[in-house]
Amino acid sequence: MKRSVRALIIVASVIVVFFLILFIMSPEKKRLTDKVRSESGSDFIELTDGLTQYETAGPEDGEPIIFVHGVSVPMYDWDYQFEVFAEYGYRVLRYNQFGRGLSDRPRGTYDAARYVRQLKDLMDSQGWEKAHIVAHSMGAAVAVEFFSAYPDMVNRLILIAPAYHLAEDHGGIAAVRIPVVGDVVAKAVLPGILADRAEGLFENAGVPDVAGYMEQFNEQTRYFGFSRSAKSLFRNNVVDELNNTYAKVDGKSTLCIWGTDDESIPEAHIRKIESLTPGISIKVLKDTGHSSNLEVPETVNILIRSFLMEE
Repeated sequence: MKRSVRALIIVASVIVVFFLILFIMSPEKKRLTDKVRSESGSDFIELTDGLTQYETAGPEDGEPIIFVHGVSVPMYDWDYQFEVFAEYGYRVLRYNQFGRGLSDRPRGTYDAARYVRQLKDLMDSQGWEKAHIVAHSMGAAVAVEFFSAYPDMVNRLILIAPAYHLAEDHGGIAAVRIPVVGDVVAKAVLPGILADRAEGLFENAGVPDVAGYMEQFNEQTRYFGFSRSAKSLFRNNVVDELNNTYAKVDGKSTLCIWGTDDESIPEAHIRKIESLTPGISIKVLKDTGHSSNLEVPETVNILIRSFLMEE
């Protein structure tokens, strides 16, 4: 056998083994099907970029509120707000962004434009010309990008632990952004890293059923496209510095809630948001972490409702 042929076989074998290892390490083994979705109990709607999982509650003539989740924890991030505000008389909607929960994992770029388009499509599907938007972490980045694009469609804006520059000094995001290496990291280890982070958030928040929450989290990682969507997210502008975006937000109609024990969003970022958004109301919760909506829901709900009821 010629050396060139032998070398080609070796290279091909290495590539096959490499991708086999990736397949074994990756939790993605399942496909989203109509059966999976029908058993979820959620509603689904076909939007510009694909099917979106969502839930609504409350009186149909109530003031609309949309809850936007963060970078990895799906819409059950709002379990302690969703029904509460429906009972207050609001028409509430929560949804899974593309790549999360049982929403589609469409091909293409996961950037601010895609997430804003999804939110706009959802509002249009409900016939809502205006809504309050409550957003957590990276969801806040989506919310302010939406406000920047469609200011007349936002009534009040509530940002919990809002992202300002998630990629700043973040080794994990930096690794994912490296060509080839980042592809391997995203496929093989990123789902596990995000799961560990989510578990830490649930434990710190004192969620009674951490195991149940983690099963819901891990389930989304088992469907093809999860790691691809996360990789694209970390490689695009929604996690970069948002100076220009926050500068376009109406501070007088915006509330920011932040906990002093937040290990994801430093105080310096909150102060930067404050400087960029004159008139914004900042509520600081002492000894509270990144997920105050889960950790101290009663306090957060009071702050949100009071802000929504202000003249």
